[in-house]
Amino acid sequence: MPGAVEQRLLRNGLRYALGLRTVVIGLSSTVYLVLGTAPDRVIAVAVVLTLNAWSIGYAVALVRGSRRTRRWLPLADVAVVCGACLTQTWTVVSDPSGGSTWILVVVNLVVVTYPWQVDWPQLAGATAAIVTAYFVGATLADPGGWLADPAIGPWTAAQAALSWGLYRFVRRGARAADRAVDGAAQLRRAAAIAAARRRDEREYLAALHDTAAATLLMVGSGVLAHNTPWLAAQARRDLRELQRSADAAQGETDLVPLLRDAAGTAAVHVTWHTPDRLPLPAADAVALGRGVREAVTNVARHAGTDRVDIRVDHDPDQVTVSIIDRGVGFDPARVGPDRYGVTRSLVERMTRIGGQARIDSRPGHGTTVTLTCPRVVTDSGGTDRDVIAASFQRGLRWAVVVLSLAILLLLDLARLLTSREAYVSLWPQLLTWAGLTAVTLAVGVATWRDRPLGRWRLPLLALVFGLSALATSSVRPEYLLGPAHWSEGDAGWQVVLLMMDTRIAAFAAVLAAQYLMTFGQAALACEAALSIAGAVSATWAVLAFQLAIAMIATVLRAMAGSSAKALAAAERVRTAEAVARHLHTDRADRMSALATTTVPLLDGLARDELDPGDEAVRRSCAAEAARMRRLIAEDTGTADSLAHELRACIELAERNGVTVSFADRGTRPELPPPVRRRLVEPAIAALATARGGTAARLTVASTGRSVTVSVVAACQPPPPTPDGDGVHRSTTVTGGRCWIQATWQGEQ
Repeated sequence: MPGAVEQRLLRNGLRYALGLRTVVIGLSSTVYLVLGTAPDRVIAVAVVLTLNAWSIGYAVALVRGSRRTRRWLPLADVAVVCGACLTQTWTVVSDPSGGSTWILVVVNLVVVTYPWQVDWPQLAGATAAIVTAYFVGATLADPGGWLADPAIGPWTAAQAALSWGLYRFVRRGARAADRAVDGAAQLRRAAAIAAARRRDEREYLAALHDTAAATLLMVGSGVLAHNTPWLAAQARRDLRELQRSADAAQGETDLVPLLRDAAGTAAVHVTWHTPDRLPLPAADAVALGRGVREAVTNVARHAGTDRVDIRVDHDPDQVTVSIIDRGVGFDPARVGPDRYGVTRSLVERMTRIGGQARIDSRPGHGTTVTLTCPRVVTDSGGTDRDVIAASFQRGLRWAVVVLSLAILLLLDLARLLTSREAYVSLWPQLLTWAGLTAVTLAVGVATWRDRPLGRWRLPLLALVFGLSALATSSVRPEYLLGPAHWSEGDAGWQVVLLMMDTRIAAFAAVLAAQYLMTFGQAALACEAALSIAGAVSATWAVLAFQLAIAMIATVLRAMAGSSAKALAAAERVRTAEAVARHLHTDRADRMSALATTTVPLLDGLARDELDPGDEAVRRSCAAEAARMRRLIAEDTGTADSLAHELRACIELAERNGVTVSFADRGTRPELPPPVRRRLVEPAIAALATARGGTAARLTVASTGRSVTVSVVAACQPPPPTPDGDGVHRSTTVTGGRCWIQATWQGEQ
């Protein structure tokens, strides 16, 4: 099946081909009636009007018709064109000098636009039928005359073949664009999915830090001796936040009530300065809400004041939330990267949604936390548009290179060598032919190397104009603008090659200048081989094809932009669906993991079914808080992740009054997360359940191919767990103290 770019090319190419055919046939036939003569003017006018009316109706019907209509309409069109060819006895007059007639222009334009309408077997059949009808009509109108020139048949067939080649080159460019854009889209989609999963994972860990981890750490540290309404309410809020992270509402939500709910978790008085409502994407609103909650919680804990101002400002570009207190303040430069409340809940949270968090504070002068969130997503640029345009341009340029070489080698060289009597001197013709061939090959090499013409464009154009003037000056006056004057129109193909990537106005101006220069030289010679009508028809037949290339280039450039926009819109939908699918799976997995550990503890505290004064409850909460702390530490991406995660466990144990000595010996590779988890888990279990006021020893010994983590503490023996990921565990209990050891043995 054609890709999106190829489909748009076929659809727009059909419209353009039909439009070009309708306009050129209309103008050519009208000009011929005005400037030329016809054996029977009444019949000629009737044929012209009928043919043009059919062309218009055919174009409309083919574009708007059904698939079945598009199958039989071209057959009817071939019949109509053949009928017009058979009327040459009444509609055209033979020009002995070899000028084109409007019927021949019709034949040429019909066959060169058929590749966009039919497949190649139908094109071959239609070309054969039309050429046959043309020769029958020409023989009846001018037996043995120029109209029945045998060379017209092969040239018409060659035009059909060259047009088919042009069509295939451009279509191949569209397919190349489809492949390139699709490949880039897949990479962007994979990157977007990975980035979204990473952001979601960090937001989940930040939510754990702000909610469940803080609550369970508080219970595990023995801060509360019995159940309180405040603890139950906090546990219920934590459960709601975890569920909100799992559900991840889509669409928009009102930021204002969400901020008020977030600020209500801390015991401070808030003065609000907000609009009545402010809809935002749910993910952005939730991130701002959680950032406000963390900022307000820090005010309640550290600012030494119970009052805070919250201001919400917004404009079309961004939303700004300011949390202002007039408390004791602090020095932000002294806040280390291990302070998760600042780095994870504020700074990184806003960074994840494309915003930023700024903290302005000085000791004794209060603190202002400013959270900004962008409302406009900037476009990543015209990458796809450039890829599509480059593919179109490359395909079209190759097509014209082949077309130009075919004309020079198969047509012009034969005309040149068989018309020596038409030239004052032969060498200017040979030099011109060789020069135009060299220009064509130079453009072909630039296309093959995918290089722009750049500063070579103007010198090559000057060369083409000079060669054209040289060739025209060596043609005898009575042969000017006739078949022997091969360079008259064919030099324009090099102009097409050099100007096709410019604006159509510049293209048309340079091409017209080349023709006017040639006509001016013929006019100065005061004699020409063709009549005015014949010269116009002959020139128009070639010029229309060349201008068609300019129009195709312009259409393709416009199509590149529209195709890129359509593809970007479709890609956004597919990416959003893929991201949603992966995030749903990730969140379900996380919630499943929490369902057997964190959720039962929070649910028991929320229902007052678990007593925070019970030692077993405290140890369970401390162990779960330590596991969460390890998860958060695991996500920081430090150079030595194992030591960083172990230090996070030590910090929690020391908060519970356990003195921990830590020794780290040897060097080791960066271990994968599953291995680190199995090594750290025994330390979590031991340090989280160690009795306050006791001492513990934590040791890491590394030998390059093995890593051993051992802990000695006055704690409960951990439940037995199976080995895995190359990690073996052992536990020894002596006199109320446990020696727990986990060893990873790398591949030998």
